[in-house]
Amino acid sequence: MSTLLRFLLPLVIVAAFAGPMAAQVPAGVGPDRVTFFTEPNYRGESLVVEAGASVENLERLTRPSQQPWSFAITSVRVEGAARATVFNAPGFSGERLEITRNLPDLYAERRGREAGATWDRAIVSVVVAGPPRPAAVQPTPRPESPPPTVVVVQPRPPPPVIVHEVKPRIDRRAAERMVQHAYREVLDRPADPEGLRTYTERLIREGWSEQQMIQQLQRSSEARGINADQAITKIYREVLGRDPDSRGLAHYRSKWKEGWTQGQIRDDLRRSPEGRDTYIRNAITRAYREVLGREPDPGGYATYEKAMRERGYTEQQVRAALMSGDEYRQKRGKK
Repeated sequence: MSTLLRFLLPLVIVAAFAGPMAAQVPAGVGPDRVTFFTEPNYRGESLVVEAGASVENLERLTRPSQQPWSFAITSVRVEGAARATVFNAPGFSGERLEITRNLPDLYAERRGREAGATWDRAIVSVVVAGPPRPAAVQPTPRPESPPPTVVVVQPRPPPPVIVHEVKPRIDRRAAERMVQHAYREVLDRPADPEGLRTYTERLIREGWSEQQMIQQLQRSSEARGINADQAITKIYREVLGRDPDSRGLAHYRSKWKEGWTQGQIRDDLRRSPEGRDTYIRNAITRAYREVLGREPDPGGYATYEKAMRERGYTEQQVRAALMSGDEYRQKRGKK
């Protein structure tokens, strides 16, 4: 093993795979571990980090597809007594998220205060904590099958201790935000004053979860009176700028019957290849028009498209980059 790998991976075991995890976790990996996946619902390429391990910079750790693990993680599975702390910057810095349960889609985990920011494809460094375990020994592969990709490193000093603060009881402002989000998810409108007051009190005083509130709203007469086809068509127009094709309409009709909210359908369309392309195109075009007063040139568009796809740039970051450029400064200087 190279000196560089030993420096980058002060951990017990890290294993990377390109297929389903159930049949590929080697015998040397302990039961307390966290597995990170490149696709929602625990699919795609996967990275196993054992309890007691940490990765300071995922940019330097390569996936089986030869792409870096930074800005690639979309779902997380927690096994045994492990727990993970993830960060959106190298060296265990930046914003952080404590993970103690399975997360099938990080797009649902809101990040920071910026509107629309989530933990989907935002993780850059990782710490996994759990019960101490002796150093693993790389298993001897059977002659008839190729060995799994496993990196074994001698024990190093333990990673930083993550102190879990006891979270205070939910405050009124946070509860009101949750109520407004639930109303948009189910009814596609802001909460009325009475609904806002009622559900805020239930969240604060009765310990309701956001999911309980969503389920209660779905049982309301207003929700039951929504025409599914009309709602799906409206969402298609908002997200993709077109009406749904017959196959897409049938697919989301079935999801509607399963209990999906309008917000879930909207998010699912946004994550689709077409939805992602539409969002990126609209975000870059909007940023150029509002910051520079013009359409994006091919070179600039390509630069920011790559940043949004590969580095997880948001529209706000594209705007900030444009505002730091010479063209914007010259434009302001002429005023």
